[in-house]
Amino acid sequence: MKIPTLPRVLALGLALTSSALFAQDTLKIGAPQPMTGPDAPFGDKFKKAYSMAVDEINAKGGVNGKKIEIIIEDHQAKNPLAAAAAEKLITQNQVLVLTGGRASGQAMEIASVAERLKTPYMVDHPSADAITSKGFEWVFRNNPTGSIYPEAFKKFVEGAPGSMPKSAAVVYDNSLFGKTIGNAVMNYLKSKNIPIVNDEAYAVNTLDFKPIMTKVKANNPDFMLLVAVSTTDAILMTRHAKEIGVTPRAFVGFGGGFGVDDFAKQLGPLAENVFSSASWSGNPNDPQTAAFYKAFQSKYGIHPHEHEVEGYAAVFILADALKRAKLTGNLDADRLAIRDALLATDMSTVFGKVKFGSYAGPLGDKYSNQNINSPEQVVLAQWRKGELLNVWPKANAETDFVFPEPVAK
Repeated sequence: MKIPTLPRVLALGLALTSSALFAQDTLKIGAPQPMTGPDAPFGDKFKKAYSMAVDEINAKGGVNGKKIEIIIEDHQAKNPLAAAAAEKLITQNQVLVLTGGRASGQAMEIASVAERLKTPYMVDHPSADAITSKGFEWVFRNNPTGSIYPEAFKKFVEGAPGSMPKSAAVVYDNSLFGKTIGNAVMNYLKSKNIPIVNDEAYAVNTLDFKPIMTKVKANNPDFMLLVAVSTTDAILMTRHAKEIGVTPRAFVGFGGGFGVDDFAKQLGPLAENVFSSASWSGNPNDPQTAAFYKAFQSKYGIHPHEHEVEGYAAVFILADALKRAKLTGNLDADRLAIRDALLATDMSTVFGKVKFGSYAGPLGDKYSNQNINSPEQVVLAQWRKGELLNVWPKANAETDFVFPEPVAK
């Protein structure tokens, strides 16, 4: 019998690591996130949320006696790096499953890699409809899609007397996230015969919104509807609109940069009463969610919003799937078992109920492996004295809404 040469033995060993039996001291979950660059604050939010969930689960014995571990790979909010990060986590770190992503463009890259390498990917925040309407078999999403974000706004203007817009200016970024939500908002306005006096798309990380806001001011919209995946964009467009003297009855942002603490910290009084219609951060009137809020604030000194709740819930969803997956130590077989376990998920988290299935979305897309409870997981919130508080629907409200928007003198 001929003995293989050393290079052949090494090559054989590398091939076996991807499919044959392997030993892991911990159950590895990979999370591509922006830990450096302009979106690093978002990556830090998810890191804190993941860490808190991992600590709680491991303190109670982990999953079937094994501890879970989150491996975060920095993609700097760059789409090509997101693909590279996902591939590294799957092939080199040999994670069992992925979560994370941050923005929709990065999530689409991660989803494509996960599909090609047959590794489950459970999206925790990115919202573009395409992520779960492409027919991917290995991609799941807990949070609402982008086209669902306006649902809370729609319910508000239809439910609060006298709040239906008479006209609207729509300003949105040209990212996958921005165009998805911008189109959903405008489809709704058209369905209600509400005049769209401005339809303005802009490049992400625009430094000067005054030319756009000058055009908007000339049309004197009743409502100002804004979409920005970037926190900086959300801050600047709001600042420039108010400095120029755009005075609609209401400023309404749709997720992204309108739902983070920096929005209020940077704008100060200019943030007051700005609305955000987006993925919710759990029902604060639910005891489990209230307890999480209190624990997170105690641990990090931060009041959690949608990003922290989504990240925290994602780890519990994956831990539940890992527990039911009957892992054998064969990497490929275990990833398939986790995918099958996710398909059978039926549980509740601080974010809400979770059950993955297929259904038609507001834009006519058919979702697969999307949380069927997503339409109920949106909320209209409003910035009040530096805090983003739920105002609609009433069952989730933390305070009464202030409407219309006071006009600055």
